[in-house]
Amino acid sequence: MTEPKSAEDKKAGNLGTTCIKELIKIYNLKKYGRKKDLTTNKMEKGTIGEEDSITLFSRVEKRMYYKNQIRLENEFFEGHPDIGNTALITEADEVWDIKTRWELDTFMPKLAEKVDKAEEYQVNVYFDLTGAQGGGIANTLIDCPLGILMDEKRRLLYSMPEATTELNPEYLEAAAELEHLLTFPDIDYRERVIKQPVQRNDELIEKMKAKVPIFRQWLAEFEQKHLSLYKTKELI
Repeated sequence: MTEPKSAEDKKAGNLGTTCIKELIKIYNLKKYGRKKDLTTNKMEKGTIGEEDSITLFSRVEKRMYYKNQIRLENEFFEGHPDIGNTALITEADEVWDIKTRWELDTFMPKLAEKVDKAEEYQVNVYFDLTGAQGGGIANTLIDCPLGILMDEKRRLLYSMPEATTELNPEYLEAAAELEHLLTFPDIDYRERVIKQPVQRNDELIEKMKAKVPIFRQWLAEFEQKHLSLYKTKELI
């Protein structure tokens, strides 16, 4: 949805640089099955801790939310909403994207921040796919899973040349502080969920749908340009 920076490109209907980069990633995935996945411990926490985050969110909201197991698609969009307030996501009137935050310093700012544009687009895609009328981003703060916590402690040990063993007093002190930063048993569970509601915006949804044929046309022309490279060489 990003627009070109120059007025000339906007007038000509050209796509923005960021948009083009994302379309090329889609091309590489769909044509060649290649996608660069960078997995960090922060991302891994979100995957491993998703069930705990859903349980925490349901407990704070005092209503049941269900993990969605299916990927949805229609003529324009595809996506995988995280949770809904019904067992079948397409019957939900609320859908939420769970964000399991790494630490207190990345969780608490969400209370003062607005949902960014990318998240607003994403949630509205989910609204269109499911028919839901409400939802948004559910930020949660859960304890770091034990395996990831141990990995972080090992990383800490390797970063301390003076600490030759796990029994080194300086390492033990630093490891205790790390565990304190990444686990939260002392914080009331009700203070560990921050909701960022997103309003369903049918005008925005229609604007996104209007972009899809333009993207498809660009990708078709991009493929023709790509394929012409080796066809030209064969004729030489």
